Amino acid sequence: MTVKLLIVPFFALALALVSCGDNPEEQKNQELIDGLDSTAAMSDTNHIAQDDEVTYNLPSALQIAYVFKKSGATFIPSLLNKKDNSSKYNTSNYKRAVNFGIYSADLAYCLFNKKYQESKEYLKSCKEMGSYLGLNQAFESDNMAQRFDKNITIEDSVVKIVSNVQLKTDIMFEQNKQKHITVVAFAGAWTESMYIASEVYAKDKNKKVLASLLEQMLLSETIIKALKNHQSAETELPALVAEVTKINTQFNAIASVKTAIEKDEEMDFNTMTVTDGELKSITELIKTLRAGMVE
Repeated sequence: MTVKLLIVPFFALALALVSCGDNPEEQKNQELIDGLDSTAAMSDTNHIAQDDEVTYNLPSALQIAYVFKKSGATFIPSLLNKKDNSSKYNTSNYKRAVNFGIYSADLAYCLFNKKYQESKEYLKSCKEMGSYLGLNQAFESDNMAQRFDKNITIEDSVVKIVSNVQLKTDIMFEQNKQKHITVVAFAGAWTESMYIASEVYAKDKNKKVLASLLEQMLLSETIIKALKNHQSAETELPALVAEVTKINTQFNAIASVKTAIEKDEEMDFNTMTVTDGELKSITELIKTLRAGMVE
């Protein structure tokens, strides 16, 4: 089966964003979009990490948020995880990491919807969660907060700032031999993005949002692969693997998906038929997984 995967190495995304340089504003904006679009077109031959026998790809919260924004997903503030919840997650590495990912997804959602005050507040939540994970240096270097405030209304500038921070956090986890934290954080970001998109679709019935939602379901298999490679690192990871596996199983059980797999056909999510019952079975699992992460 041929599948157009939306799986992007974060380093490639960061470089695409940072490479905008000091060009005129119009050119910078176009290069930003081109960079994001080009990452969406990359195949699974690109890899972010390789651990002995397992190689896997993970995109960033920014890239997923951009995909959903491009599909026309509207902004519903009530879907975001509450900012003042951050302090209650300082109980385990798993809770810290998964909610770091969730707040990263919320920040990206705010950024691409030009919600400036909310973006500042969710950056603060990311910074607080990051401090619990030993990431103070990533958030405090290069006058990040001041530059973020100064450029808050310039989308490409703040996206580059946030992408640089995320790049630094990835490097720090690598140096500290905590690659599993990156994987757990992405699982949180993916879950939050899928939760937001499914709720937005339920409200607006935007078929482009549904197509993007189904396309992002493909990432569940990669998440499972990456988590399994690290599941002994935290006691909560086997349960997380089981929950994401349920979502992946339900996705593969969609009649049109199952047919495409059996016939080894390319999946076109813009034309693929999905019943309300099939979609509900998946979205309910996403809600349950997300609720457990943020409780």
